[in-house]
Amino acid sequence: MTSKQQSKLKMYLTVRIFLLSEPTITAKIPNFSEFMAALDAAILQIQTNSEQRQLSIKGVTGNKKQLRESLITLTADASRKMQAYASYVNDTVLLAETKFTESFLKRASELQLTDISRGLYERINQHLSGLTLYGLTVDSQTAYLTSIDAFDTAIPQPRQSQLEKKGNTLLEDQGYVMGDKAIDNIDLGVEILRLSEPVFYAGYKNTRKIVEQGNGSLQVSGKITDAGTGLSIIDATLLFRLNGQPKVVLEKRTAAKGGFMIKSLTEGTYQVSISKTGYQTKTVVINVTPDQLCTLDAAIDRL
Repeated sequence: MTSKQQSKLKMYLTVRIFLLSEPTITAKIPNFSEFMAALDAAILQIQTNSEQRQLSIKGVTGNKKQLRESLITLTADASRKMQAYASYVNDTVLLAETKFTESFLKRASELQLTDISRGLYERINQHLSGLTLYGLTVDSQTAYLTSIDAFDTAIPQPRQSQLEKKGNTLLEDQGYVMGDKAIDNIDLGVEILRLSEPVFYAGYKNTRKIVEQGNGSLQVSGKITDAGTGLSIIDATLLFRLNGQPKVVLEKRTAAKGGFMIKSLTEGTYQVSISKTGYQTKTVVINVTPDQLCTLDAAIDRL
C-alpha cells in the first residue's frame, strides 16, 4: 500500500465514522444506505487484500528449502546403504543405479531431485527383504516417501504465493476504485444539504480534506544560495506556477539557513521563480511526482 493509498483509506474510514455519527441528517441523503454499503464493501476489500498481500513468501520459500535439505540427507543416506548392499551381493548394475553423492544431489534441480529420490525408493522396495541389516525397512521407506511427497508438493508453492500476491494487489486496487465511486456519490448527496445543514456540511468537507491533502501531495525541499559565494540566502521568495499558468499557486520564503520545505503540493510540473532584492530573478522547472521527495537546490546571481 502506497502512502497515497494509505491516506485515501484513512479518509474513507474517517468519512465513514463521521457519517455514521449523524444518522438523522444522513437519512435526508437519497440512496445513502446504498452508498454506505458500497463504501463498507470497498474498505473491507482493501483491508482484506492488503493484509493477504503483506504475507511474505519467505516462509513458504524457507519451508521448501528445509524440505529439500531433508530429502537430500535421506536420499544420500539411502544411497550409501544401497551401495553397501549392492557391493555385498556383487550387483554391478544396482551399484551404478543407486550411487548418488550428497554433493551431486545438491546440484540437482528440484525435479531431478524428486525423480532420483523416487527411483531410489522403488529400487529399495525391490530389494527390501535383504536390506533390513543395512537399516532400510518398511518404516524407513514410509518416512522416505513422506519426505519425497512433501518436497514435491512444496515445489510450486513460492510461485503460487507470488501469483496470489499479484491477485491481492489487483483486488486491493479495485477496492480503491469502488471506494472512490462510493465517495463521489456521497459527495453529491451531501451537496444537497449545503444550505439546510451548514454545520454538518462543513464537518464533512473537513473529513474529505484528508484525501485532498494526500492525493498526489508530496514534500518538496531545497536550499537557495548565492552563486558567487555559495552562502545561504535568507528570505528569498519562491513563486510556484503550475504547468506554465500565470496564477501563483504557492509562495514560499527561505528560512534562516536558506532552506525551505513544502509539506503538501499537488502532483505536476511547476515553474518556480526565485527572487531576492539585489539578485537576478531565476526560474527553474521541477516535477512533483507521487511518492518521491522533490529537491530544489538553486544558486542565484547578484545584479
